[in-house]
Amino acid sequence: MTKSNLLRFQDVRGAYRLIGECRDLGSDPARWYQRMFDGLRELIGAPATSGGEARWVGPHRSLEPTAAFGSGFDAHGRAMYSAYMRELTPSGDPVFQALRRLSGRLVTRTRRQLVTDSAWYRSSAWHDYHRPTGIDDRLVSVYQLSEGGLVSVISLHRAPGERAFSPHEQRLASFFHGELAPLIGRALVSGFEPSPDRLSPRLRQTLVCLLEGDSEKQVSARLGLRPATVHEYVTALYRHFGVSGRAQLLAFVIRRLGRDEWRQLRAPAPGVEPAPPA
Repeated sequence: MTKSNLLRFQDVRGAYRLIGECRDLGSDPARWYQRMFDGLRELIGAPATSGGEARWVGPHRSLEPTAAFGSGFDAHGRAMYSAYMRELTPSGDPVFQALRRLSGRLVTRTRRQLVTDSAWYRSSAWHDYHRPTGIDDRLVSVYQLSEGGLVSVISLHRAPGERAFSPHEQRLASFFHGELAPLIGRALVSGFEPSPDRLSPRLRQTLVCLLEGDSEKQVSARLGLRPATVHEYVTALYRHFGVSGRAQLLAFVIRRLGRDEWRQLRAPAPGVEPAPPA
């Protein structure tokens, strides 16, 4: 390893500063992912970044995204990124086809280390999605989050004609990802986790009442619902969040919600009366 490839003090300091900023937003995956990708564009130098969480599935290890985010794309680029995720998917991208053959908890590679120029510039990924978006060279990092195949993915992009990612930048991306990824599902809420945002208005009201300490009987009186209906709602909440009881439910939701998310959860949906005060 040449001296120029070694991480400098300012590299490490910048990486840990960005991780700290992500932790401050850790209860909201959309916000901390946005801050991470914005920060990586500055830390490593890339006009666009994308990634999120995915799962290797099946004997051929197809990569199925579970939470996808991006930064630095204009409106056209965002539309192309959405089309790429919906139509081609990472499993149809030769870069990820090459990555699935590699082993290791953390793998960080440039596009040229994974796919030859001739194969890349013949691919649909390049012709139909990357070239129209105005991106070409890529640095990809994949971190295995669980034995079940769940992974964290970071992709940094540069425009055609820009310089390739250097070994130093590759090492910095690997260092950053190796330090941040173990926090996903802990200090950083996973984008794969169930969210209160997807609840129906009545389930949201029931959850608010439970978070404010009401028993099922009190929820019934407070919302004017039959006890059996309230019990069905509580059971539905357990299923949604993958918990087996009220204590687990409250612990999960309280850990996941920040102050802004709590206010949003308590706000009534359009056309629905807010839960009356206890």
